[in-house]
Formats: sequence, structure tokens, C-alpha cells
Amino acid sequence: MHYVASWLTANESVLAVLVTVGVAVLLVCCLECTKCDRREKDDLFNHHEV
Repeated sequence: MHYVASWLTANESVLAVLVTVGVAVLLVCCLECTKCDRREKDDLFNHHEV
């Protein structure tokens, strides 16, 4: 456990970069998913009242 704690303190900038890149990838994936065409095929989103 002491080794892990010392490694984290020594490499905290690497860990911060990895977390930042992970969050960026997650956001890009979520934004790409909102642009998909599945919503246009769904009846709930295309319900038009006459």
C-alpha cells in the first residue's frame, strides 16, 4: 500500500493527464451519440399532432 501511495504522489501529473484524457474521450463519445440518426427513426421523437 505504501508503494502505491508513493507512486501516486510521484506520478500525480501523469494521473491527472490520464483522467483528463479519459473525460475528454467520454464527452466526445456522448456528443457523437447525440448526433446519431436513431432519433429520427423513433416514433416518440417523430410524433406530430395533426
